[in-house]
Amino acid sequence: MQVNRKKYRTKTSAFGSPGRINHDSTPFYTSRLYEGLPKEEPVKYVENPIPPELRDKILCKSSEKMDELPDNSIHLMVTSPPYNVGKEYDQNLTLNEYRAFLKRVWYEVKRVLVPGGRAYINVANLGRKLYIPLHVFIVVDMLELGFLMRGEIIWNKASSGSPSTAWGSWLSAKNPTLRDIHEYILVFSK
Repeated sequence: MQVNRKKYRTKTSAFGSPGRINHDSTPFYTSRLYEGLPKEEPVKYVENPIPPELRDKILCKSSEKMDELPDNSIHLMVTSPPYNVGKEYDQNLTLNEYRAFLKRVWYEVKRVLVPGGRAYINVANLGRKLYIPLHVFIVVDMLELGFLMRGEIIWNKASSGSPSTAWGSWLSAKNPTLRDIHEYILVFSK
């Protein structure tokens, strides 16, 4: 079957390829694909000072409530949240309870970040049977709170972990599972 390629060209065919000089990507970014997602909007930039008594201090507490910090006072948040997998500081929450806990933290992070401030979240997926794509849940929750996703960094940890597959017992490869050799660093802005 012969296809007439000229008939099927898109207006953004050069978008994402080298030599995009004078390429107008407006049709792509105004397409319906972006409906319902948070959008960049001009806001008045506000930065409130951190009280001097809190500078250079470590506060040993949950980030669900950071009353000590004023709104719009932090430029960068970096975290690897607790994974709720049985560590001494975990609470053995259901997935929905765990997401609600993290969402309270993300809400508070949004409050204290300056406009344009960045949030970096280092997270690994959990389990094998069943597999929990934790990074997906975090992305959905952050978007629901109005954060703008700026990208993701794939942290390849192959040199420190076995890339093998868990095939089951010897000579009986039933329902194989993959072993993750990566984590995500999810990048958001306020």
